[in-house]
Amino acid sequence: MNAKKLAQSVAALRAIPTLMRYRFACRIMGQQRALMQLSELLSAKPGMMGLYLRHAVYRRILDHVGNDVYIGFMSQFSKTHAQLGERVYIGRFCTIGSVVMGDDVMLADHVQLLSGRHQHGDASSSGSLHENSHVYQTITIGKGAWIGAGAVVMADVGAGAIVGAGAVVTKPVAAGDRVGGVPAKSIVSHTNRQAA
Repeated sequence: MNAKKLAQSVAALRAIPTLMRYRFACRIMGQQRALMQLSELLSAKPGMMGLYLRHAVYRRILDHVGNDVYIGFMSQFSKTHAQLGERVYIGRFCTIGSVVMGDDVMLADHVQLLSGRHQHGDASSSGSLHENSHVYQTITIGKGAWIGAGAVVMADVGAGAIVGAGAVVTKPVAAGDRVGGVPAKSIVSHTNRQAA
């Protein structure tokens, strides 16, 4: 057995009590709050064992977690509906909502993948957003897309697209496109580069 398989096996065993506490917390405080609490605790586990523990636990809680997924230190999930493809890399200090990530997606540090653009609805007649019901949408990050440091993504990003550091994505990004800015706009698309 190689070192990676051994670390995965140890993490799977260490995940059992964590998963039991999570299931118990779901019954007491509901799934959403239990996930938030668990995600905060897991995110702070340092080193390689923290990495393997996060993978082992999220593989049993989220809708799907592929093989060779890296979930960095202090990165958290806010929705169990997240799906992570094979070889996904999530940098440090990321926040992940309801999202489907294809294979080979890479997120730099401090990326936020929100659950759509209108999570808090519109202001009610009283002007308070607290009275609104939340509206969550699942966003999709296509295969091989790269999201730069500090980007905020509220809409789909196509396969092979690159989102520049600090960009705020409010509208869908086409496959192969390169976007940046606030709000994010196309810098150069893959098809335009080939034609040049």
